[in-house]
Parts: sequence; C-alpha cells; structure tokens
Amino acid sequence: MKLILHHYDQSPFSEKIRLVFGVKKLAWMSVIVPMVLPKPMLMPLTGGFRRTPVLQIGADIYCDTLRIAMELDRRFPAPAVMDHASDGLSNILGTWAERVLMWPTARYVTGMNRHALSEAFFGDRSAMRGHATPSMDDVDASLPHQRRQLALMLDWIETALADGRDYLIADNPMLGELAVYQRLWWLRALDGKAADLLVPNPSINAWMDRIAKLGHGERSEMTPEAALDAARGAEPKPLPAPIADTDFAPGTEVTVVTEDFGLDPVTGTVVRATEREISIARSDPRLGAINVHFPRLGYQVTLA
Repeated sequence: MKLILHHYDQSPFSEKIRLVFGVKKLAWMSVIVPMVLPKPMLMPLTGGFRRTPVLQIGADIYCDTLRIAMELDRRFPAPAVMDHASDGLSNILGTWAERVLMWPTARYVTGMNRHALSEAFFGDRSAMRGHATPSMDDVDASLPHQRRQLALMLDWIETALADGRDYLIADNPMLGELAVYQRLWWLRALDGKAADLLVPNPSINAWMDRIAKLGHGERSEMTPEAALDAARGAEPKPLPAPIADTDFAPGTEVTVVTEDFGLDPVTGTVVRATEREISIARSDPRLGAINVHFPRLGYQVTLA
C-alpha cells in the first residue's frame, strides 16, 4: 500500500513527518491540502479531523504526528524514531516542544510574516482555538513579548547542544528531537522574517543543518481525487486485539476530539483501544468503510 501524506509545504508539523520519511528513506505520495478550512477532499477521510498532516494508507487514516510516527515505526521498524531506550525523554521533549515552545513560535512567526498570510489564515487559526480574530495592532503589540520568550528557550537548546553532540537525545534523531526541530524550522518559514532569532545560536544552526540533510525520502505528487480513489478501492487493515482490557471495548460508539485546538469531533465505532492509541470505524457514503486512528495522548474519548 502507498503512503499518502495529506499536508502543505509550509506546515511545521508536516515537516516533522517528512523528516521521518527521510530518516527511514521511504517513498511516499504528497497530497496538498489547503492551509485553512474548508478542506472538502480531506474531511471524507477523517470524518471531520482538520489538523495537518494526515497519513493515509488505503482505507486507514492516521491522525496526529504521534500516531503517524507510531505507525511508520510499526511498518518500517529500522531505523526507529521511537524506541524503548529513549522513548521517555523523547516524549517529554516532544510534548514540551509542541505545547510550550509551540505558541511563541507560532505567534512570532505569523506576526512577523503577517503580510505573507491571508486574513482568512488568522481567522481560521483563531477559530481553531475558540478565539476572536486579533487585530494587526494586537499582533504587533505582542511581538516583543513573544521574542523574549523565544530567546529564553532558544538559549536552553543552544546550551544543550554546546557540548558538541550531534543530536539532543541519542546517536540518531528521535521523534521528540524532530518536534523541537519543526518549531525552529518554522522560524525560517514564509518570508523568513523571524529567522534572525537563530543567528546568535551556532550550535542550533549546525544541528538544524544536520537534521535538514536527512531529507524527505522519495516524494511523488498525487491529486486529492486519486487519494479518495485509493480509499474507495481498499478495506481497512485488520487490527490485533488489545493485550489487556481497556476503557472502551470494541463496538462502543465514541467521539474523539483533541484537548487543545482544532476541536472538531470524529465519531465512530471502536475497533481497538489501548492505553496509547484508539482506532474507530466509520462509513463514508462515497468511500465505504474507513478506520481512523488516533493517539490517546492529547485526545479526549467519550461515549457518543
């Protein structure tokens, strides 16, 4: 089955998964999705999940970079980006990067590059968090604070790398490290007006250059229509039974929603639930049977 990544090139979270493809030297199909809603060619696959990226393998849809990486390690175990020896530190680092470092990088980059972004982008991202769209005066006023916050955290990373190590966690890049990288990669994005923050950090810049050299594997372009055809012509992959009983038994109708932003619920029937992941079955009138897979970290599961 082909690996199909629904993403857009400026997406930092997508860059994280593109680098996993590079680490594993995988061939994959690229389907470009819009940066903002509506996303009419993606919603039939995910059942409403709108965040980027999404990995499609036939009629199996993997949401969230954590769940995508778990699946890629399962199917292509060497080299692993999540292994038992470094998983604890990697998960801690990745969670910090995407819940703490995330917000000043997002606010600073979009503020500094606001003329390269549409009004619809700011409205869409504010709606994802349940906020009103900020005025450009408010965005401007916040920039000095965001810059100070980033400078503090960049100094932490620079200090960690200053001993000459190649990577933060292990002898090869792990998922948590790629999570940190994608936030700093975002500083260079769009018109690059936020990239000056990186200049005083030689160890960070050398580390970023090493990670960039991993590449993105072998990318080929695919149309959204072809991706829907791939799902329509496939059946979800059978899943093993969970090792132990969990809170949601197979056959239970549930709703899955993120805890932080992009609160678009997805409803379906539990196929498999463990402490780390949950898979639900859906049926789309155009595509037939679809399984949608989520991590448990960062997601709330409730009875539908």
